[in-house]
Amino acid sequence: MSDRNKKLLFGAGVVALAVLLIVVAYLLRQKTSLEEPVKNTTIGMGTVVSETFYGKDKSELKEAVTMTTDLINKLDASRLSWRVKGSDVWNLNNEHSAYVDTVTFQCIEQCFDVSSKCNGVFDITIGKLSTLWNIGTEDARVPSEEEIEEALSTIDYKQIVLLPDDKGSYLVEIGANQMLDLGAVGKGLACDRIKANLELTNVKGAIVSVGGSVLAYGTNPVYEDGTWNIGIRDPFRGDTDIMGILNYGPCCVSTSGDYEKVLEVDGKKYHHILDPRTGYPAESNVTSVTVVADSGTISDALSTACFILGYSDESLALLKEYNAEAIFINSNGQVYLTPGLEGRLTKTNGAFTFMHDEP
Repeated sequence: MSDRNKKLLFGAGVVALAVLLIVVAYLLRQKTSLEEPVKNTTIGMGTVVSETFYGKDKSELKEAVTMTTDLINKLDASRLSWRVKGSDVWNLNNEHSAYVDTVTFQCIEQCFDVSSKCNGVFDITIGKLSTLWNIGTEDARVPSEEEIEEALSTIDYKQIVLLPDDKGSYLVEIGANQMLDLGAVGKGLACDRIKANLELTNVKGAIVSVGGSVLAYGTNPVYEDGTWNIGIRDPFRGDTDIMGILNYGPCCVSTSGDYEKVLEVDGKKYHHILDPRTGYPAESNVTSVTVVADSGTISDALSTACFILGYSDESLALLKEYNAEAIFINSNGQVYLTPGLEGRLTKTNGAFTFMHDEP
């Protein structure tokens, strides 16, 4: 081949390579444009709400942000808050019998079911006890024994009466001295409602965290298998520190820990997860429990129940009832996983140790 032909061939190759690189660059830009998420951080339900939405239509993703923010605010104000006059929970606490929204009714129904399966270790009629302690507010204090005993006498989920009718009305009744507190499941319920609304849109995937509850929705375009990476908080460090990353498909994840809201009096610390059997902060063999389930409400309720029960046969049996998985972390940094999470949690901190002992 002549030198001239060699030069022509080389030049054509360079041009072809340049064209190929331009095409690849264009496709990459196009994919980035299609999959670039819309993100937002705001405040709702008294906590930080972080949202990331994926899809092709940017305007629809922005609408999802607005929808999510509005949903959380309305859910708290019109249904769950015991402080806001006229909300479903306020009406029940003050009238002890009230018609409620479908969402509120179903939430109470789910809570009742969890209570029945854990012998009342989780109980939403704990309102008088939780407002007595008020941990997490400026009015937090250690109540007297007499006050605690009186509050304990009002806790009994079995007094809740659920009366749906065939006309679409939902009547709920509670005991005359009882007070509901749905704070333990409110953020999980928000995840459920966000999921239900996203199913009516073209949003491809989303990750939304409402405090200690996380919704992983749809598929993650960053990974071929569509799974999500969810940070598991380090219970011994700050709010943004994690001990590991959980890789999982669409799910709801809720964490309960003794570090979240704390009252310190005379050198003694009291956390906010109250045991309805004793009236005091739960004394558990774990410092945090993270539950993975299909439902945010269920994952929230189970994380509270499993924290109180600790890493035990009772907790594991309760999780199986709901086909849920969990991560138990004790004060020594020992981590216990249920079988469905084996191999899915990657440690990012060497201070933690995976354990395989039975309870």
